[in-house]
Amino acid sequence: MKKVVKISVIVVCIIIIMMAIIMVKNRNNEANGNVSNMGLVLEHNGKTYYNKYEKGIFAVKGDKEIQLTDETAYSLAFYEDKIYYMTVADFNQVMIKSVDIKSGNIQNIATIYTSISKFFVEGNAIYYFTNNVQNGICKMDLNGQNETILITGNIPDFQVDKKEIFYIDEENRICKFMLSSGKNIVLNENAKAKKIQVVEHWIYFYNETENSLFRLNKNGKKMELVSVLVNHEIYNVCGKYVYYYDKNTSKIARMQLKKSNKCENIVDISVLKTRINLAGDVLYYLDKSSDDSQNYQIRRVKINGDKMQDVQY
Repeated sequence: MKKVVKISVIVVCIIIIMMAIIMVKNRNNEANGNVSNMGLVLEHNGKTYYNKYEKGIFAVKGDKEIQLTDETAYSLAFYEDKIYYMTVADFNQVMIKSVDIKSGNIQNIATIYTSISKFFVEGNAIYYFTNNVQNGICKMDLNGQNETILITGNIPDFQVDKKEIFYIDEENRICKFMLSSGKNIVLNENAKAKKIQVVEHWIYFYNETENSLFRLNKNGKKMELVSVLVNHEIYNVCGKYVYYYDKNTSKIARMQLKKSNKCENIVDISVLKTRINLAGDVLYYLDKSSDDSQNYQIRRVKINGDKMQDVQY
């Protein structure tokens, strides 16, 4: 009897550990997909932090909402009780800042010149694209010091994934840079990629020539079509679904991976340059503002299309 109980306890523990690993993977994929969509939302410890476009970062849990900053923020990234974010300083300058979620203290990290509204915090460093003196992907310390250019060139998109940087080069090829060795590898010569998102073992990318979503495995040896339904560069791969903007119907929809001919419409939108961010079972997106003082407002809906209380301005 005791042996049976011990085995049952072990099985339960294994199931709990496996579920925890899956949750962490999904959360990481969710965060990476959001960064590919301007990084307007992130989730941590049961709270959702989002950019109430353009009012600042707000923390939400249940019906309670707390304002953390008073300036619009992009590429939200969580690291050691701080949210790192980008905000526009001048016309061609961007400031990287952090806000402590406990104390509310805001710290200026660095002023950068960039054309890509994303950066990554990985292993005590910040990675971003610069177009200041020389174009390329940079690395700097969390305090804004010791800036180093790792990859030179006019790079339209990139993603840091642990010890590797996956990026699109000037010829729209998909490439990989090894942080440990400094080795640069062209993974696919003919990808014609425009936007990439790394999810587990795959690099998802929108092919503008084919007007479809493809994916390439991380070693570049296998490429496959995901769906012709994804006909725009705005998409977010999370869990079993691809959430995407359908330019033909002006809707945000989703399709299940491996079921590329079926889709579900989620919400109608009124703008072309929307962004799709996910937090649990909620989808945040940009739409036309009802306020003449700004072009966009952030709105939300359940990922299955069910309505919920809209963001209050």
